[in-house]
Amino acid sequence: MLMGIIFVDFYGVIIKFIGNSYSSPQLAFFRNFFALIPIILLLIITRDIKNIFVGISKKFLFLCFLRGISFVLMQIFYYISIINMNFATATTLTFSSPIFIVVLSMLVLKEKIGLFRWSAIFIGFGGVLLIMNPTSELFSYISILPLLAALCWAISNIVLKFIPEDISSVKINFYSINFSYIGSLIILLFSSDFSPVENSFDWLLLILIGILGGVASILFSFAYRVVSPSTLAPFEYLGIPSSFILGWIFFYEAPIEQLFPGVLGIVAAGFIIIWREKKLSISKIISNKIH
Repeated sequence: MLMGIIFVDFYGVIIKFIGNSYSSPQLAFFRNFFALIPIILLLIITRDIKNIFVGISKKFLFLCFLRGISFVLMQIFYYISIINMNFATATTLTFSSPIFIVVLSMLVLKEKIGLFRWSAIFIGFGGVLLIMNPTSELFSYISILPLLAALCWAISNIVLKFIPEDISSVKINFYSINFSYIGSLIILLFSSDFSPVENSFDWLLLILIGILGGVASILFSFAYRVVSPSTLAPFEYLGIPSSFILGWIFFYEAPIEQLFPGVLGIVAAGFIIIWREKKLSISKIISNKIH
């Protein structure tokens, strides 16, 4: 999870760096196309490539389709956000996805959400509102896009829980990324907003965002298939300080006044959930030993 977060932050830096030269649908297209490189390599290494078309059901394809479309929408929302907002601010709002994951875990997975996690949700959402500052004259629809990206990310991870455990994470990512690739291509064709790649350095950056994004997707899939989404989600909050540091290093941004105190609410919500899950885990271990 932590490695995936770092990869996402770094490829976000690249997106912001070249975002004014290429449209968000075009960036999403290249990201998904080149993301196939690490996935295919992993299929070859694990020797799972010979089984890539074996045991594929309509349900599996539909779930991968949902993940793929969620990925594309998340990418476009995220790219527009970080290009037009401070990097740390946009990324911080995007990392509010644990709020949506906990709520979706309750609605879709029928997980029981207790008082502590509900408190965490409200505290985290309060922090989001403080950062967005919807009453400010500077507020615009752009500020909502990171939250839509967070929602799409949450949906893509909840969908994982409906895919049988005997299907490898690599195979899931292969089909999901292919649907993302096709979806981003369709959006790009309809947008008619394509700019020729200017030079070999830009090609290198476009390939790099695909590889970083592809590896991150694999890491997240492994993590979310092993652990409950509502348990693992709070660790995404650790992406907040790394995005602030990267924004300061690469773009000389330090939106401290905008992030504080709202970011404290988001981080506090994460730690409340982590503490609560730890207590529940200890209780389950004691209960199992007694019985």
